[in-house]
Amino acid sequence: MRDKRHEITGILAVVTCCVMLLSSCSRSGSPDTTVSSESPSTSASQTGARLASSLKAYAQSILDADKQSQKMGDEQRNVVEKAAKGDGTVSRADYEQAWANYKQCIVNRGWTSPNLREADGLYAEPPINAENMTEAQTTKLSQDTDYCATTYVVDVDQLYRTQVANPTLSTANVQLIVKCLVASGVVSSDYTTEEFQKDSSSLDFSDSKVQSCLIKYGYHAVDASKEKDSLWKPIG
Repeated sequence: MRDKRHEITGILAVVTCCVMLLSSCSRSGSPDTTVSSESPSTSASQTGARLASSLKAYAQSILDADKQSQKMGDEQRNVVEKAAKGDGTVSRADYEQAWANYKQCIVNRGWTSPNLREADGLYAEPPINAENMTEAQTTKLSQDTDYCATTYVVDVDQLYRTQVANPTLSTANVQLIVKCLVASGVVSSDYTTEEFQKDSSSLDFSDSKVQSCLIKYGYHAVDASKEKDSLWKPIG
């Protein structure tokens, strides 16, 4: 099953439009920081079910889903097919190349090269400083990031992140994030998934440990007041 996105909101973002993987966007001037995800749907993530019986089966399920949508580009499909024919894993080289292809796609569509966020060897699309961008530019950027991600990287990224951070193939992604935050010492041991989903404003999104836990499980967030200089400026 191809992953779906959902959002929970936390704190601030005054001057940015956070355009995350597959174009989940918080408009410039919003009082919220958007925490977005390309992980499985909310209902599935609460059941404790598994993505598939194995990584190999998961790779095959992604290929089966793409037969309906036919959105994967040849390069990405070849990597997923190789995983499905093997043990389900994606090599580091193929992961790096998929992200490189994504970045080049963005550049080819007339934008500056995105400075990817990175945590523990995993990448995520950066939030955007949308100052001086017109509504037409913002709309085009959303369409372009969606196309480039879906064509070149989103499924390879999901497979690679799963093998690295979620070897049990759990769909309980929110529980995995909370477990990671507790293990990292970022929150107390009694911190719950309900607290995370209801109000994530207590988290310091500029903390590398917080970013690591979010990116591992497909969530991305930024505190624009602290990280404005690191935001991607698509028009320079």
